[in-house]
Amino acid sequence: MQTRQTITIVTSPPVNTRSLPPLGGLASPTATKAPVYRVEERSRTIYVSSDVDPSQWDTHSLNTMFTLTETPESGLDVFAEQPIRRTKSHVDNQYIITEDVPDRSEELRVTSPRVSVYRSRRPGVKSANASLCPPPPDNPRRSSPVKASSSRSRILFYHKYDPHYGFTNFSPHPVIYNGKKYPTSEHLFQSFKFQQHRPNLAEHIRTCSERPSVAFSEARRFQPEIRPDWKQVNIEKMDETLFHKFTQHADLQAELLATGDAELVEDSDKDAFWGVGADRKGRNELGKCLERLRAKLRGNGF
Repeated sequence: MQTRQTITIVTSPPVNTRSLPPLGGLASPTATKAPVYRVEERSRTIYVSSDVDPSQWDTHSLNTMFTLTETPESGLDVFAEQPIRRTKSHVDNQYIITEDVPDRSEELRVTSPRVSVYRSRRPGVKSANASLCPPPPDNPRRSSPVKASSSRSRILFYHKYDPHYGFTNFSPHPVIYNGKKYPTSEHLFQSFKFQQHRPNLAEHIRTCSERPSVAFSEARRFQPEIRPDWKQVNIEKMDETLFHKFTQHADLQAELLATGDAELVEDSDKDAFWGVGADRKGRNELGKCLERLRAKLRGNGF
């Protein structure tokens, strides 16, 4: 008779992690100034039930399990015949603090601490109240276009299962523009590359698929047909895209206004123009667009 093994895959620190010491009590034996700490949030633990040894797991099946939504207890028998089955996940905000060693030479490069102060929007999640240390003082050796000022907190967004995914153009929020429905704001933004001179291509981008990734890929496929001044107007068109999206979805508008004056950062390691890029020094133009929109909505009394 086959024996079932239950394998637990932990993607966040254990729930019984020791309490964090007071920030004021941490000190580095070599530091002459107050140490700087990197604060990172870990929020998901996924449980997978398996009939086979982990060394024999199929990567494709695992990736599929990780992207599934929460499976209710009553529906677990649906996956009973699968060799690798996701059973449930545990979501609980935790903060991990490690000392961020200052830059001491031209050969050593340390990125700015990535501090997020958001609270989770997932149902049933208890938000953890953490006292976060302020960002480090300005260092001329580490100038960054997206470095937060000492008086502003930073809110990171990008990944599908993290808070504020609605701030990205890939979120499932349709947008109406000139009487036509676009599946996502990404569809509308990509169509702007062709609307004036190639309306047939713009319509193709709108209707090619419900998936924003397909709209993005199709726009790249027709790269030679993109309007020649696109690099001069792309930020303006992003502003326009976001305005239509957030004014048509009251929940997103409220979520954006609730961020106060925090710096909004698209935490993408793949895009150094709209996000911060792999080196954390990108232009973060999407975050800046959202901040401009937030100010505009607030100024108009929304």
